[in-house]
Amino acid sequence: MTQLEYVDASDGRPLNLMLIYPAAPAPAAVPFKMHLAVNLHLYKDAPVVSDGLKHPLVMFSHGAGGNGALYAWFGEYLASHGYLVAMLYHFRANTYDSSALYVRNRIWQRPHDLSLDISHLLQDKVWGSHINPNQIGVAGHSQGGFTSLWIGGAKVNPDLFVRFQRGWKTNETVPAYIREQMSVDAEPARDLRDDRVRAAFAMAPGDIRGFGMDEAGLRQMAIPTYLIVGAGDTTTPSDDNAGFAAKYIPHAQLDVMPGPVSHEIFGNECDQVGRDNFPDACNDAPGVDRVKLHDHIGNAALQFFDSNLNVRRESPK
Repeated sequence: MTQLEYVDASDGRPLNLMLIYPAAPAPAAVPFKMHLAVNLHLYKDAPVVSDGLKHPLVMFSHGAGGNGALYAWFGEYLASHGYLVAMLYHFRANTYDSSALYVRNRIWQRPHDLSLDISHLLQDKVWGSHINPNQIGVAGHSQGGFTSLWIGGAKVNPDLFVRFQRGWKTNETVPAYIREQMSVDAEPARDLRDDRVRAAFAMAPGDIRGFGMDEAGLRQMAIPTYLIVGAGDTTTPSDDNAGFAAKYIPHAQLDVMPGPVSHEIFGNECDQVGRDNFPDACNDAPGVDRVKLHDHIGNAALQFFDSNLNVRRESPK
């Protein structure tokens, strides 16, 4: 893994991401200790594997107020099968720098920035040569899952989106100086489809209807879509989100993991510090095995992207 920072040329905003990729670490290299996580096998700034191939790319959008590193296991899973995975830190909407201005008002910035980062990666002097521009997918969790639908062609209803924005603009529990910067304008949210993105893997996407995406908007989804959610998710319940989207997105696949599987199952396995300090995110219900479910989620994503990005693999000899 390596950390990259690009800049939005239009306004100077930093666009940060963690890139996880097939690597060839030195024999004596020690895995990088990811904050609050265990069972990862990532080597910081290790040389990229020199196979002379162009690899598929998956862009990853984290949940509201999260960050790409919280899902490093997912990047590692795909990278171990030849993918490059760009785990974004959405501007002013991540763990380290979060504001309601971006988390609740300018949410259209998310798919816009995914597109910017695709362009930056393809043009990058180091990484561009390792990416197949015809094999680009997107994945995301929660608000990031919603983002993956948005960039894939699903549309928000402008009137409903303005209602969502106005709800936060007039929410007096939000400090006035932040509300003053909030706009009530659906124009930037109207058409965020990126034709370079060929498949979308949405984990517990939401808030589908709250953000203004209705039946007609979901029918505009232009690419193959896989929706996966836990049956025990009370944050973005399937009936109102993943299940609702699956009814209207053409040819969508819906995978509801049975039992008390919560919204947070998609995050890394936690170390003891994480378990002690972030129990809701780290500790699963009795009988829920995060390791096994990560294997299921990772394999589902791998099969889905391989199939829909036309990734060819040599059969074992």
